[in-house]
Amino acid sequence: MAATYLVAVPSLADTFPELPHIPTLANYNINEGKAIGDPLDENAAYSAERTVHELESLKRIVPELTHAHLEGAKNRAHMLRAIHATRAVGAGDILVALDEIRRTVDDNHIMLQQIQAAMQQQQAAVQQIQVTMQQQQVILQRNQAMIANIRLMKQNDMVPRDREEFTPLQKTTSGHGRDLAIQASQPEHLHHIPPIAAIQVAEVGTCPPFWNPVTDGYTMRTIFQLIIFYNDDFGIQPADDVEVRRSKFRRWLCS
Repeated sequence: MAATYLVAVPSLADTFPELPHIPTLANYNINEGKAIGDPLDENAAYSAERTVHELESLKRIVPELTHAHLEGAKNRAHMLRAIHATRAVGAGDILVALDEIRRTVDDNHIMLQQIQAAMQQQQAAVQQIQVTMQQQQVILQRNQAMIANIRLMKQNDMVPRDREEFTPLQKTTSGHGRDLAIQASQPEHLHHIPPIAAIQVAEVGTCPPFWNPVTDGYTMRTIFQLIIFYNDDFGIQPADDVEVRRSKFRRWLCS
């Protein structure tokens, strides 16, 4: 009776369903698997080992190939080599050899899981580092803006009242102040406040692109635009008329 496989040896495509979607691997033996009862293929172990070498070479130019894929290919080649080696021993030793193969497969599966878990932990650590760096960048920008604003406030405080030429302060609070604008508004003025979809959130450290140095010309809509841009209500209350709002904004520019 011809020798057959007593255990299944799945293909790399079965073990890693994502591999067939990598175009570069279309010409490699990733779909070659052995089912229980298939005739023993003398070239299968050699072919699996050759695939390992090919994937190791490809990994340098195919970023989708991971260490887990290479380890899976190596384990598959080891398993086929071990199965073929059982032909050199007596029939009584085959069950022992198969049991050893199964243990090797289990150990390899655990190792693959550990590798994948380690990779996930590394990815989470990288993401956390990126978040921390972004937070530090925001803090740095805010500190730089606050330092610059000290000089700008002093400059604005020296502007003669009859010759308004105020310089804009830099934004120090992240986000937008639409909610603050609503809280500082009377119902009849809500139509001056744009919807959220129309708001482009400015970065910390920037100045309003619509800046007008002459505050006497500010309208109710202008004040709302400034509240939204700076994410600051400047101490404005809903009952304040437009002149009081201008005055409070001027005071904010100088202090």
